[in-house]
Amino acid sequence: MLLPDFQLGNGPNSNRFIEQGILTFKEACSFIQHLPYGRISDRTNNSLVLSEEKGTCSSKHGLLASLTEENNHPEIELIAAIFMMSPATHPQLTAYFQDKPFTYIPEMHCFFRYNGKRFDFTSSINRMEFIEPKLVREQRCEPHQVGEWKEMIHKEYLNKWVGRNPDLGLTFDQVWECREKCIGLLSE
Repeated sequence: MLLPDFQLGNGPNSNRFIEQGILTFKEACSFIQHLPYGRISDRTNNSLVLSEEKGTCSSKHGLLASLTEENNHPEIELIAAIFMMSPATHPQLTAYFQDKPFTYIPEMHCFFRYNGKRFDFTSSINRMEFIEPKLVREQRCEPHQVGEWKEMIHKEYLNKWVGRNPDLGLTFDQVWECREKCIGLLSE
């Protein structure tokens, strides 16, 4: 099953895509999927994905979700989920995890859910097949929530995870720093 396709209508983000010759939701998803992975300069402004020509799972899906809102397609759900990031989900992190006291780090990921199926437009590589078995929590969210709210939820979960794993001998700040290093490695 595929996501529904539709013509982009009138709305701030729809108009930004139309100005670039992108007329349908399917075209928008393909365009975003092929942009490089990287953080935008202001995570509260998902439209920067277009001008900065990069984005993360959050900003890319937040921008695409604004198209579903503007074009009245609430059946396409924006999801923020926690999964266990490891070399199994991201093989490029294998060397990084080798000398760590943990084999995974709880990470958040945004994607779409439609009729019970998950769709990921973060990159041209379909990571969902690796991430899906490692999902531990999913929650519907709104496009404006993929910045600060998503980070708050992530930090709350990670803080509890550190508390449940005192044998790691690490503080929340140390684990968050390791997580940031992983994101940096994935951006290279």
